[in-house]
Amino acid sequence: MKTNGKISLLALTMSIALVAAGCGSNNNSNSSNNSTPATNAGTENTAATPAKEAEPVTITYSQWGTAEELQRTQELLDKFMAANKNITVKMEGKDWGSYWDGLTANAAGGTLPDVFKTSFAFIEKYAELGIFKELDGPLKDVGFDLNNIDPSLLGLHKYKDKQVSLPIDANVIVWYYNKTLFSDPKTNPKGAKEPSLEPTWAEIEEIATKMTLDKNGKNPGEAGFNAKNIVQWGMSISPGSTIDWFLEPELWSNNAKLVNDDGSLALDTPEAKEVMDYFIDITKNKKINTTPAQIEGLGGQVGLAISTGKVAMNPGGNWNINNFKEAKTEYGTTYLPKFKETKTVVQPAGMAVSSSTKNEEAAYKLLAWLAGPEGQTELAKQGYSIPANKAAADAYIATAGEANKIFLDAQKFGIISPFTVKKTDLVWTYGEQSLKLPLAGDGDLEAALKDLASKMK
Repeated sequence: MKTNGKISLLALTMSIALVAAGCGSNNNSNSSNNSTPATNAGTENTAATPAKEAEPVTITYSQWGTAEELQRTQELLDKFMAANKNITVKMEGKDWGSYWDGLTANAAGGTLPDVFKTSFAFIEKYAELGIFKELDGPLKDVGFDLNNIDPSLLGLHKYKDKQVSLPIDANVIVWYYNKTLFSDPKTNPKGAKEPSLEPTWAEIEEIATKMTLDKNGKNPGEAGFNAKNIVQWGMSISPGSTIDWFLEPELWSNNAKLVNDDGSLALDTPEAKEVMDYFIDITKNKKINTTPAQIEGLGGQVGLAISTGKVAMNPGGNWNINNFKEAKTEYGTTYLPKFKETKTVVQPAGMAVSSSTKNEEAAYKLLAWLAGPEGQTELAKQGYSIPANKAAADAYIATAGEANKIFLDAQKFGIISPFTVKKTDLVWTYGEQSLKLPLAGDGDLEAALKDLASKMK
């Protein structure tokens, strides 16, 4: 189901074909006796009957979001309903916390919405509750083109290798830098160059060393450098508190993983320890990265550190550009620094059909529209989200600008690492508490890893 236009065309074609088949049957009967003219009764029997309009139907759609986000979604639903006159969509909007509580309660009570928004992080949890319709068969039946969606996005919305949700956006993590700090000799006295498009950690370390300054303008490693009075940092990363969107892709970059296939912790390999030891070194010993305490002093958001004017580089999501624009921060973007290979994570929200829907045809039509070329193009035109469907790429660039094409291009570096219930607990329940300080060189990393490994069991 690529576009609603194609659906309408298919329906029309089928209607014509049925009428033609009926007419053809009568014509063949008549042609068996060429001397017998067609009767008036025969003519009346073969008269075309107007196609019966589809019965009106009302379906429910639910998602989390702010008032502004819900309003943008309503605009999309209005466009869908304008193109599908017989379908009325009623939206239910909630905040993040109450949305998931409500979904759990709805699942228990059999009152799920027909179509609803999903998170990549909770696919397994809710799949085990049996709330999803499997989509592979229906998508194939209607000809939905999955080739327009990157495998790294589709993989996060599968359960036991079955597609249970379709990605609708493609939030991606990149590397930001403050162009103003690089262009000003006062903040870049050593003339550090802006990072390349696919930087290595060796390159980033060299840049960060030159861009880290104490109150006297000295860099780390120079005689007299005062590590206790740093006024500008080369970078701001916090691997232990950004496990899912920074630490995990960096592990993959070095041929390591966060979790094993059986759900156990995978941080005991030499490749994983190399990554963690490196981050400890640049923070504790080389002093070119902010500590957790320093991050708090800069506002507490590592993804927005360059907007303070005191940090040269930091990782962050595509959504951060709105914050940078509001702060009037002139920023540049590259891919995440690599150890061996360039990697990132794409964290797409998705759309699913309820396993208990009584309106399958309308629900699938809405799902395919939102995740297909038409809905994704309308989403791209709004200028807030990166469409997951590549058929809407041109519309996104036309709205967001050529400079933001990197967010589309970065998807090819996305890792395919679905979230399990155990992994979700690791990332958001106890991982940060255990790793935040040790990965900054403050605490016993080995003890923290042993504690995490036991919790993962």
